[in-house]
Amino acid sequence: MIYLDNAATSRFKPRRMFDEIFKQLSYSANPGRGGHNDSIDTAIKIYDTRQLLKSLLSCDDRYELVFTQNCTEACNLAIIGYLLNFKGQPIDVVFTSNEHNSVARPLYYLKDALGVNLIEVTPDENGFISPTAVSDAITPDTRLICANHISNVTGNVTDIFQIGKTAKKHGIPFFVDCAQSLGHVAINVPDNNIDFLVAAGHKGLHGSQGTGFLIFNTQYKLYPIRFGGTGTHSESLAQPSIPPEAYEAGTVNSAGIIGLGASAEWTYQNLAKISLNTRYLTSELIYGLKQIKNVRLYSSQYTGVVSFNFKDYPSTDVGDYLNEKDIAVRCGLHCAPLIHTQLGTLESGTVRASVGYNNSIGDIHALLKYVDQLNR
Repeated sequence: MIYLDNAATSRFKPRRMFDEIFKQLSYSANPGRGGHNDSIDTAIKIYDTRQLLKSLLSCDDRYELVFTQNCTEACNLAIIGYLLNFKGQPIDVVFTSNEHNSVARPLYYLKDALGVNLIEVTPDENGFISPTAVSDAITPDTRLICANHISNVTGNVTDIFQIGKTAKKHGIPFFVDCAQSLGHVAINVPDNNIDFLVAAGHKGLHGSQGTGFLIFNTQYKLYPIRFGGTGTHSESLAQPSIPPEAYEAGTVNSAGIIGLGASAEWTYQNLAKISLNTRYLTSELIYGLKQIKNVRLYSSQYTGVVSFNFKDYPSTDVGDYLNEKDIAVRCGLHCAPLIHTQLGTLESGTVRASVGYNNSIGDIHALLKYVDQLNR
């Protein structure tokens, strides 16, 4: 099968990731839960992975990294864990129409639970989030600014550098969802004034499913949203407050985390090659779709994510047709209804093709050929 669903989860995984996961599963031990050598060795490897990921994102000692089961948990921990600090106070949150439900649903939950006032910044006429519009949306009660770095629907990039400058100027913490960008572009957390960064391990970083993480600026207090054993202060019935253990209750995915360290290292060693291949294939795909009659295109940037529709067909019908041709794409709303509302595709959804490291120009040409055949 030609796999063009890498925005959901990357098909390619580096060999070193498999080797590390196999090694850890072959000699399983619970980190931080025992004094024996195997437990200590696993804990050290997880620590090394934590430090590696922080260094890849240029994080200094102001930042902590918490491992989560996926990017969704990381979003929930950052948003709910931080905004609980303002319970009983006025809370405004500025966010964008590009947000995935991993961000939108926690925000709308807090709207009901805490009375949070949500201020949505919609795309401009070109489909982009204007940093000026974000700045204009800020109120005296704004507690958090949320921005999706690369849309998982359109592939459009949000200018997090300018928004980060605005957030810093106003003393408001800045949350960035990098699920679709990390592993495709280099990100410097301090330079972009990011206070909360969330990421998935199984997408651009080429790790396994069941991995994700949150990096946060420790000047901001986070309430835990998961409670249980941490291997520390076990005599207390209260959740420990010291990160990262305070937020990693229960047995962590040791094999997945250590494997993620190996795959992230490989990804950054090959980042220039990955970025170049992504831009090339995406540009060819966008150019080709523009030449096909009855295609409506929603993407313009070469970030690896391209959404389109054909005539007035439901996107799922096109997806089923391509599946019969042995091509895997993603159809529907992609868990991001706000941007589909802006695009006018809330009922139809879109067909999304997303390229990965091991896709070829032949894969792109095959997709274009079969989409074009819909006109016959």
